[in-house]
Amino acid sequence: MKDCALLTPAKIGPVEIKNRVIVSSMCLYYSNKNGDVTDKMIAFFKNRAEAGIGAFIIPANPHGANKRARGSLSDDSRIAQWEPLLNVIHDAGAKVFNQIHPSGTQFGRAGFDESPFELSTEGIRKMIESYAQGALRAKKAGFDGVEIHGAHGHEVALLLSELLNTRKDQYGGNLENCARNVTEMISRIKELCGGDFPVILRISGEERIPGGRTIEKSSEICCLAEAAGADAIHVSVGMPASEEWECPPSEIQEGHLGYMGKYLKERLKVPVIVVGRIVDWNVANKMVEEAEADFCAIARTVLADGNWMRAVGNDDYPIRHCIACNQGCRTRREQNKTQCECLQNPLTSREELFDLNEQDAAGKKVCVIGAGLSGLEAANVFAHRGAAVTVFDEAGSIGGLFRAASAAPGKSNYIDVIGYYQQVLPIYHVSFQLGEKINEIPEGDWDLVVVAVGGKAIIPPIKTAPSAKVEKAAEMLMSGKCDAESYVVVGDGLVGYETADYLSQRGKSVIVIGNDPREQDALQGIARWHFMKKRFAEAGVKVIRHSTVLSIDEGGFDYQDNEGADHRFDGAFSYVLACGYVPDKKAVAKLAEKAGKAIVVGSSAKGGDAMDAIHDAFDKAISYKF
Repeated sequence: MKDCALLTPAKIGPVEIKNRVIVSSMCLYYSNKNGDVTDKMIAFFKNRAEAGIGAFIIPANPHGANKRARGSLSDDSRIAQWEPLLNVIHDAGAKVFNQIHPSGTQFGRAGFDESPFELSTEGIRKMIESYAQGALRAKKAGFDGVEIHGAHGHEVALLLSELLNTRKDQYGGNLENCARNVTEMISRIKELCGGDFPVILRISGEERIPGGRTIEKSSEICCLAEAAGADAIHVSVGMPASEEWECPPSEIQEGHLGYMGKYLKERLKVPVIVVGRIVDWNVANKMVEEAEADFCAIARTVLADGNWMRAVGNDDYPIRHCIACNQGCRTRREQNKTQCECLQNPLTSREELFDLNEQDAAGKKVCVIGAGLSGLEAANVFAHRGAAVTVFDEAGSIGGLFRAASAAPGKSNYIDVIGYYQQVLPIYHVSFQLGEKINEIPEGDWDLVVVAVGGKAIIPPIKTAPSAKVEKAAEMLMSGKCDAESYVVVGDGLVGYETADYLSQRGKSVIVIGNDPREQDALQGIARWHFMKKRFAEAGVKVIRHSTVLSIDEGGFDYQDNEGADHRFDGAFSYVLACGYVPDKKAVAKLAEKAGKAIVVGSSAKGGDAMDAIHDAFDKAISYKF
């Protein structure tokens, strides 16, 4: 694209990067537990490098045993293993920096209890030397530079914090002392690796904890780092107690840290890298044009689509836009201790296993009944494999119940998931038959029928008076009609909370009641729940947990808690049922039996969320043998 600032080259130290896009370090856990470089890592970075990314920052553990599956550079025996990975990145014309990132010291996070404040002065010096030796091994391995991770509550970040650093020696106290570990680290790396080996400092520009550091103070640290020899500053935000800002949810504006980059650029001579929910390339381009950043760092964006860079300057190129749901890349990853995945891209973490374009289904005809997420993903996979695909749905538009999900506050961008299918499926000649009643298998010489009719809403056994006003959550969210003043949302799962959020933001009085045993942050994810909880408090939403509604009448409702105690709540309410979905076994069986050769996908097969639906459809479609 002509005159696209994002596509112009720039330097970090003497290293020239072909464009202004850097993929920042992520806890992918694609290594094995021993810290070995794997085929999974190579495939992931190779695909994104070949798409045109300018540079990557990849973490490696510089000392000690690995806590989880992060690549290791902890001794010289680990150097050679990086060659195949660095070669594929360099062969694509990209640069690669090593983030010196110990895997065992993240004080303040669950599962980590080591504190740099408890180290002796000599212990801090040993830590500094270990980082420097890690940098030297990175140089020997072929990395183009290193990044010191001084953000997000890791050991360097804790020492940088005047608020949290309780040390009484030269590595604590005033700002200059708190920054000393970094300045000495930079100097030592330069001493070992040479002045022309670039060093980046990543820092939380704002800690966003009560009494924590602001961008003004952070800029002073950055100036000290620059004087010590840092070649770039990478500004992020957050600490363990403000983790919601590290991977902010969709309600946070894209490029929301641009003002920090601008502030730093006005005070530094070295380039500034800015991260912070950058999804649209136009946002990144504007940040560079308006001097908010020299480089824009993206992460979740390339989990959603490894071809993101191919769309820069070409909005017609179909890509999956990250919706900042944090579901596969953060919430499930941490809850289940799994590898980093993506709600909408089942290939992420499995790129070494599958080739969508083998054309092994060429000449086959596939009928997909249902245009929800599972049906669309099945259609996508079979079309990529070369099949002729037709999608049928009684609704007049595609997307199914996921359209209701995009109605919740802060989730309007969730419609982009549907938008991807709208853009990509016609390219692969998928045809649609929408808005017609489906009682039988549509006529056609089908080699396979995909049953993707979704689930049916769970209707709890509540004794309900005829005069009570009761509706289903999806119907209300899809219609946008909520005329009553006071609502009771029955169901405290994901849909229940989002329905309550939707209603409360429209000025309604809301009670949520349900018996889901999971904690709210486990349901919503830490980041999204933080902001939702704040909205609930401001709107006065009442949440009644561990309870079951027994009856509803015109004067209120009765419920029983998990201890067996009965309660009555009086009032004039409208009721919204948000109790989840289960497969409609009768409808599914009717279609599957008449289809002959059929697969059942998504909520038609098993209840679950959007990620479950998409991934189930992908798995079954990619593995189906004609």
